[in-house]
Amino acid sequence: MAKWVIKRGGKRAPFQAAKVKGAIKSACKDVHLPAKRMKTVVNVVSRAVLRFAAKRKVAVRTSDLRKISLSQLGKMEPKAAKAWRKYDVQRKARRARNRRRRR
Repeated sequence: MAKWVIKRGGKRAPFQAAKVKGAIKSACKDVHLPAKRMKTVVNVVSRAVLRFAAKRKVAVRTSDLRKISLSQLGKMEPKAAKAWRKYDVQRKARRARNRRRRR
């Protein structure tokens, strides 16, 4: 199992399965999935992501975890995957605005 995740900027952080599950759960909440369905989706998608991470000995990239999460989520709940992508676009725009302000 990967012990570390490599973030976008190259920084390393300890791998935390709870964060994977939390991201999936947030996407499901955004589309108002019923609790029972949400639990099923979180379990199935996170299991696939954790299987991928288990194949890595030392580290895994967050971008790879995201790709697998969105791929699996798109198969089970396309609206939740769309909500996650929308969130990513909004976050990217916020970061760009903040960088412009700091200049």
